[in-house]
Amino acid sequence: MNNEFQVNIITLDQGLIEIKNAQIIRIKSKDYNLLIMKDYIPIIGMIEGSFEVISTKEEFKLENTIAYYINANNLFRIIVKEENYG
Repeated sequence: MNNEFQVNIITLDQGLIEIKNAQIIRIKSKDYNLLIMKDYIPIIGMIEGSFEVISTKEEFKLENTIAYYINANNLFRIIVKEENYG
């Protein structure tokens, strides 16, 4: 069993982006702020705001986005519906 924290991001512009060894996922949505780390509880939700991933080797950030996500078993998946809304 792979014990690393992985993030899969799906966008129309860039396709599938895989980030391995994620350390922190920061979500700032219109109704809430959320910080997700390894071994976080299973969660599902929608973002209307910004999304950021920080890993041991890289950073990825989306601002003004609408997206849907699910986190379970140290795999965070996000599908970006719209970028630069508003």
